[in-house]
Amino acid sequence: MSVEPRYRRIFLYDENGAQYSATNPLPIDILDISDGNIQSFEDDSFVTGDSPVTIDCNAALSRNATQGYIINDGAGNFTVAFSTDSINWGDEVTVKKNEILNFSNISVDSIRITWITNSAYRGIYI
Repeated sequence: MSVEPRYRRIFLYDENGAQYSATNPLPIDILDISDGNIQSFEDDSFVTGDSPVTIDCNAALSRNATQGYIINDGAGNFTVAFSTDSINWGDEVTVKKNEILNFSNISVDSIRITWITNSAYRGIYI
């Protein structure tokens, strides 16, 4: 006895109730790594003594980063701030458990991650 496969069409809707389609596409950030220069960072046990940590994108890439992401893999929270010159910092953004902070189309010299509660993070920038 063979069983015929069943197919189910699933529709996704945005926060306004509009169905995603070719004219209303699902928002997905795609990192363009065409120059092959990608840097990663992580800390699987980010505790108060590690804080704050500053990721120097410019030193690693020989230019400011233009896109990337930071993922909170831990149980706690931390904040993230960006700098275009390693001196002046933007507002801190709280990244909670399982959240992803994407950035693109900006100039990032440095990323500062500050401990709130014990957590873990990982990320990339290009």
